[in-house]
Amino acid sequence: MRRTLRSVVRIDRRRRAHRYASELFHYGQRNQRIGVQLLQWADVDGRGIACDSSTGFRLANGARRSPDASWVVNERVDELPPENQERFWQLCPEFVMELRSHSDRLKILREKMAEWIGNGAQLGWLIDPENRTVEVYRPAKEPEVLANPTEVKGEGPVEGFVLHMEAVWNPRRPRT
Repeated sequence: MRRTLRSVVRIDRRRRAHRYASELFHYGQRNQRIGVQLLQWADVDGRGIACDSSTGFRLANGARRSPDASWVVNERVDELPPENQERFWQLCPEFVMELRSHSDRLKILREKMAEWIGNGAQLGWLIDPENRTVEVYRPAKEPEVLANPTEVKGEGPVEGFVLHMEAVWNPRRPRT
């Protein structure tokens, strides 16, 4: 079978598209597993609400950001004017999680984490499935790097929350 340049390009595009779709699937599964764990804990805990990446925040520095998952204390949400509750919230969540995708650059994500902390977040986790690390960000401290943790325990505003990492590292094999 003779291949033309056009057919080779078409085959290569399909392979790349399939590989990209597969990578997006894993990112989506990981993101879902992170969000579900936070949501379930927040519902039981009752002190605040869990948000996913569709919730936008307008930070004090004017930036508009949407973390992969976040948590905000109830009173701060209740204080938002009604017209602001369906738009970017003009506040910084107490806790944020960012999940690195295959196309994210760590330098940019680390800058984003520093921005969250600089605008009032009390705790932030940068989750990197490729390297199996979690970088923990706190105000006035250097980030702490956890290598291949099985779980990450919340502190400060999310004391009591535990993120089970098996469901993140291996999203198609959920924890039992």
